Amino acid sequence: MTKKLLLPVLALMFATLCAIPGSAQTCSGFTGANVQYMGVGSSAQFNSFAFAAEQLLTTAGNGFNFWATSSLPLLDNRAGVTDTAKVWVAWDNSSDCVVYAYFSVDSTVGVKSFFAYQKETNAYATNYDTAAVFVQPGSSYSTCTVGSVVNAGQPACTTGTLPSPIQTFFETQPGPTCSTSCTAPKRKTALPYCGQNGTTATTTKWCFFNAGHSDIRPEDTLYATTRALSAYNSTNGLTGLGYGNSACGATPPNEGCPMLESFAQGGKFNVEKFALTGNDPFPGGGAVPGYVTLNIGAVPVVVFVNDADSAGFGAGAPSNYSVTNINHKVLAGFEDGTFSCTGDVTPSVSGPGQPVQVIQREPLSGTYNTFEFTAVRTLSGSASTAVAESKASSITWFTDDDSGQELNNDPANNYGGPGCASSASTSPSQRCGDPLYEPTNACGTAGTGLKLRAIGTGEEVKATLNLAFSTQATSGVAAPDGLGYAFWGYGNFSPAATGCGTNSGAVTCTGYLGHYLTVDGIDPLFNNPGDSTNPNGAYHLPQCYLKSGTPSCVQIPFTHIYDGSYPLWTIVRAITFSTVAGASGQTTPAAVVSMIAEAEKAAINANSLVTNLSDFVPFFTNINASDTQGDLNLGVFRSHYKQTNNPNNGHAACGGSFTSIPLTPVAGGCTVDAGGDVGGSVFTVQSDVDFNTDFGSVTIGLTPTKEVYGLHQ
Repeated sequence: MTKKLLLPVLALMFATLCAIPGSAQTCSGFTGANVQYMGVGSSAQFNSFAFAAEQLLTTAGNGFNFWATSSLPLLDNRAGVTDTAKVWVAWDNSSDCVVYAYFSVDSTVGVKSFFAYQKETNAYATNYDTAAVFVQPGSSYSTCTVGSVVNAGQPACTTGTLPSPIQTFFETQPGPTCSTSCTAPKRKTALPYCGQNGTTATTTKWCFFNAGHSDIRPEDTLYATTRALSAYNSTNGLTGLGYGNSACGATPPNEGCPMLESFAQGGKFNVEKFALTGNDPFPGGGAVPGYVTLNIGAVPVVVFVNDADSAGFGAGAPSNYSVTNINHKVLAGFEDGTFSCTGDVTPSVSGPGQPVQVIQREPLSGTYNTFEFTAVRTLSGSASTAVAESKASSITWFTDDDSGQELNNDPANNYGGPGCASSASTSPSQRCGDPLYEPTNACGTAGTGLKLRAIGTGEEVKATLNLAFSTQATSGVAAPDGLGYAFWGYGNFSPAATGCGTNSGAVTCTGYLGHYLTVDGIDPLFNNPGDSTNPNGAYHLPQCYLKSGTPSCVQIPFTHIYDGSYPLWTIVRAITFSTVAGASGQTTPAAVVSMIAEAEKAAINANSLVTNLSDFVPFFTNINASDTQGDLNLGVFRSHYKQTNNPNNGHAACGGSFTSIPLTPVAGGCTVDAGGDVGGSVFTVQSDVDFNTDFGSVTIGLTPTKEVYGLHQ
């Protein structure tokens, strides 16, 4: 990712995507008209949606082609900065090929990319609102070896190259064009996948992405950005994280300094403002689109550790681990720097043990924010009044609700100074705010703990397992006792085991690099860690062979997500265009809804190409063949609260019935929620229904009570 590229945007428009010679697989007649789905955001949904695209294309019967890359730059044209995305693209063999694509960044960057619009004027002096984020013009498209899986947990590549017309489409900023004159009938309208009903530039959104994927609600992603850009609170409280400080490269008020990783891999994310309503905050910003949020499913954050150190977290490996559980409050203490040693986890008194390397994610990540507000910055470790670190005393330690992962992590601290990484190929060696290198406390004579930063789920998992820098001779950071967290997914945790068999379904392995921990004794995946349903054995991260073909995995039961007792989980979502009536309105794209339905089917045994991918608990079950209706599958939720928008849990409009629910959402309809919910208290859906029955007609102040709002974990 490169800050301030400021390269000129190509003046190409959709009409320039002319036919090129070649076979059907090269999309010889591609004009962009058959794009169905362009998603961006959360890595937690990246794999499931790849198989959803395969299902839709295979069912259509016109063939299936798949290409992927681990690195493609997404340009934010408002600021001239890029963020690196993992990408998959699927298309059929028709001349004007049908295209599906997903760009994996993180949740907040994904939501920002959906909402970022610029006001532009074309050669005919026509004003229009166009998407500000698209692929960096002139990008290099890597060769995808046929039969290989570039990103674990996806279909294998069927072709080595991405067809040139699709590349051109990716690098072209959307906008209207005119053939010979600019009269309204000859003005080119937005492509159908954008869901726009308008026929003129002044009433049409010229989208690039039609779905922004997030692990948290869009209101919470906006809060994460606002919090990141706000001044670091020197007396703690962490209402601001300091990434708007010009000392670390920010350009206030709209651009923050980049978030860097600690392992010399070159990872970086930019912090850019966006808006959910009104106009984009950047100069010349266009009006943002009306949106709706679709719930996809619930996914746990899994806490895991490295097995390498037999004197630390690896004691007893691989079948009789000494460290198998972590107390919620102790976990929070590791993340804020209170605790630093492996001995702090175990209830036996046997000395401090080994120093722990805590691997944290970037603060824009949905994983980070879910973990921040369900594991670290919670009310469970609070007092009657929040106590800041600066107010701690001999009789009162600082409280969790005034703490967080960024405690003492001011990015301006020693930014670029001695010990900080001097380039993308070097790692920090002394205290540094960004890239993060934060020594914590000494563990007897064994050394001092560390807090470090990983960018993306892939690096988080590999760094915790001491793999991220195995090819980096210049890296000075190691994590033999790494403690990390990541959303569950067979693909996400495939690096945790070695020597795995090639059979489908229950995969056994010869070696394990790490294991997961229960939190407060509650298992995130199984009824209990020793369940026979885990073919890899107690506390081992279960595996599914994903290197070729389509997976047939062991179904993860997610017992304690279904009952709401595991504390670290969220609902993953997709943000897309809402339905707005009228000739100048818009319609929720049918292909986005179909992709969500197929991804939910793939999570259980309901997709003909995939069996039990189990990346998440599907929000709906019994989805009908036309992908128009389903039954609620998740009986728990988190209490919503005011965050940009007023809260709505989404249950009051259901009338107590949760079957045959329309998958295409209607404003104010059943299961259509609003407001923030990351870290909200967990309730059953039925308790919310009963609350509405008992108190829904009661007015407090000027507002009917309606549902259980505003309560936090």
